Amino acid sequence: MTDDTYVELSHVNKSFGNFRASDDVSFRVAKGSLVGLLGPSGSGKTTILRILAGLENADSGEIYIGGRLVNGVPASKRGIGFVFQSYALFRYMSVFDNVAFGLTLKKVNKIIIKEKVMNLIELVGLRGLENRYPSQLSGGQRQRVAFARALATEPSLLLLDEPFAAIDAKVRKELRGWLKNLIHSVGITSIFVTHDQDEAIEVADQIIVTNHGRIEQSGPPQEIFYRPETSFVARFIGNPTLVEDVSLFSGFDRVERGSSGVVRPEFIEAAREDEAFQYSVTAEKGVVEDVFFRGDSLELKVRVKGGLLTVFRQITRAPVAVGETLRLFISRFYVVRGDSAVMVVNDSLNPEQRSYVI
Repeated sequence: MTDDTYVELSHVNKSFGNFRASDDVSFRVAKGSLVGLLGPSGSGKTTILRILAGLENADSGEIYIGGRLVNGVPASKRGIGFVFQSYALFRYMSVFDNVAFGLTLKKVNKIIIKEKVMNLIELVGLRGLENRYPSQLSGGQRQRVAFARALATEPSLLLLDEPFAAIDAKVRKELRGWLKNLIHSVGITSIFVTHDQDEAIEVADQIIVTNHGRIEQSGPPQEIFYRPETSFVARFIGNPTLVEDVSLFSGFDRVERGSSGVVRPEFIEAAREDEAFQYSVTAEKGVVEDVFFRGDSLELKVRVKGGLLTVFRQITRAPVAVGETLRLFISRFYVVRGDSAVMVVNDSLNPEQRSYVI
């Protein structure tokens, strides 16, 4: 392990019957960082979390926490805090007693318990609610109690399994920033599971993308979003559209014929036929088949070269209607080559170096 590595999984495998839940999983997590395990349902992210927690035993491989090999170490001896998506609060205990539960089990002095619990209740923004019961709290408040309870025993590692899944969308968005600030303020290494890429991108310092029990890619959110290394990540992250033959599009004729690719809405500029458009020479023409109002923008489905592309258009611009013809400029594609993804830029933007990988 390197000096700043706090958690390391090395060649971890786990099967349930014929199902391979973890397939040669290896990654490292830096001390004090907040890491998101991101992937679709069944991709193996929760299995990784449970193996780290000691709730599942790996079939093979090594698990290190704080430089200590913890294979075979019981969950209760790993110094881990766990937050479940269902809160798992004790219904007949007050907020104070829920937060104090782990400390009470350890027979910590009552004066110390009171001081520590009240400090945590203050930290998670629930001062004045310490005597309430879970049924008297909102979903967001209950999840804050769960966070405080997990932190009370001063764990070396905090694990969170879909921590916002049971909370409505508005509160979930509010809690994202709160959680990030909380984790960084206490300086505890934390790993959370999510299938929501917006959540992972906004909250995590590092994202680990899982698929079919394997690690597809690991890195900072911007790197995962803008520099997908595999065809799965290119198709999974963002709002991608698969195109069967990139070479058919203007500015990409140097791409090998028949090469499939992925394009995102942010790679496409769109203009009505009566609007000035700087990319007129290299523009494609497409017909609008659907229009969806998204608040600050319109999401358009535009038929181009036989395929249906997703295009975003600012709500402040002139409206467009179904059946209208638009001019589209596509600045780049992720060209899929086997299991890898290569970014290719439109020739008109990069005339000397026709394509490049980032």
